[in-house]
Amino acid sequence: MRLRIIMEHRAGIIIPWDYQYAIQQWIYHTLSNADEAMATMLHDHGYTYEGRSFKLFSFGPWTSYPYDKIKDEGLRFRSSTSSIDVSFLLPDVLTAFVSGLFQDQTHTFYFKGGISVPITTRNIEILPEPTFYDGASTYKIVTGARISVGEEGQDHPQYKGPEHEDYDFLFVQNLVNKHRSSLLYKGEPTQEYVIGMQVFDPVKSQMVTVPKDNNEIKMKGYKFDFELNAPAEIHKTLYYAGAGEECSVGMGWVEKMDE
Repeated sequence: MRLRIIMEHRAGIIIPWDYQYAIQQWIYHTLSNADEAMATMLHDHGYTYEGRSFKLFSFGPWTSYPYDKIKDEGLRFRSSTSSIDVSFLLPDVLTAFVSGLFQDQTHTFYFKGGISVPITTRNIEILPEPTFYDGASTYKIVTGARISVGEEGQDHPQYKGPEHEDYDFLFVQNLVNKHRSSLLYKGEPTQEYVIGMQVFDPVKSQMVTVPKDNNEIKMKGYKFDFELNAPAEIHKTLYYAGAGEECSVGMGWVEKMDE
């Protein structure tokens, strides 16, 4: 399910370009208000399949209108309201998040450079669910989807874009493994799937910076439209859990285009 969180704050706030890590921390904090054990498990481990861990939630861009782009700073929201769409594949995590929001409707986002933004949750909207069906559907990746793979002789995973010969396979494999991790959590059997995808031009890259161990990590993702031919349950996992890696930090948010 997807929720739209409507927030109130001072008009004229400036949100830095790399705000995503603060949203992720807010989601964990909100979950811990209702279920600390769940929040800790999700933060530390997530849901696993064959040694890989998936958080199975994602969020879209922080939006407000009108706004100004401030070079080297971020977005200035002229309005005193803004919104963030948050998506959860698993119902029990969604329930805990909503419960946590009602328990504490105020929060202060802290960003690098000593910037702080206090907000109050004004409203929560349940967004309508699109129709998922077997076959082909078209999607737009709104925030860059990250796909990476370990390579011999490299200390860190290497980012791959749609021009890479194995990109479609890596993209679909990540999606299927996410889905299988949710099935294992629910105690349901996994299975094999026949899935195809086609990437449409143009393709644009996007960098996301997140703090880690007193350093900053820059992660590269790609934005594009694409067609996915898959069973309905795979479409649902894509829509709610996101495309690619690091969706819990705001990467890989997708919108369904053929509604």
